[in-house]
Amino acid sequence: MSVATAQSNSTRSVWILILAGSALIATLALVTWGWQRYVHAPDEVARPVPIYLSIDKIETKMSDGSVLAFKFGLKLQNAKDQKVLGPYAPAFRNMVETMTTELSHEDLSRPDSMTEMGGYIQYTLNDYLTQQGLPQRIDGVLFEDWLLLM
Repeated sequence: MSVATAQSNSTRSVWILILAGSALIATLALVTWGWQRYVHAPDEVARPVPIYLSIDKIETKMSDGSVLAFKFGLKLQNAKDQKVLGPYAPAFRNMVETMTTELSHEDLSRPDSMTEMGGYIQYTLNDYLTQQGLPQRIDGVLFEDWLLLM
């Protein structure tokens, strides 16, 4: 009889151990599910998207008779600036067109000429905005097309 009792105690212990393990696994699974369902991870920070104001294509004859055709966009600080500066786009275009008539093929054939021209356009247009009583809102210039013919 003692052998039968020892076997039943041993079997009972195994069953208790199996049930305890199953309960532990079920509890961990439930906690994991609840954590994923109800505890939200912080939302991914969206990368800022650059805002541009596109200016119509300019084709101009430069001082030495060369032709420059280009299109550019103005990188703005935020989306509201697009609405504020939209009405100024024709004035910006005319200012840049006038500025390029004073240039020559030699001025624009250097490797860094586009960078210099972009910086000068940015400076000139921000200065114009200041004269109009607006804050400087142009952060950069992006050339979309660039064709320089002799």
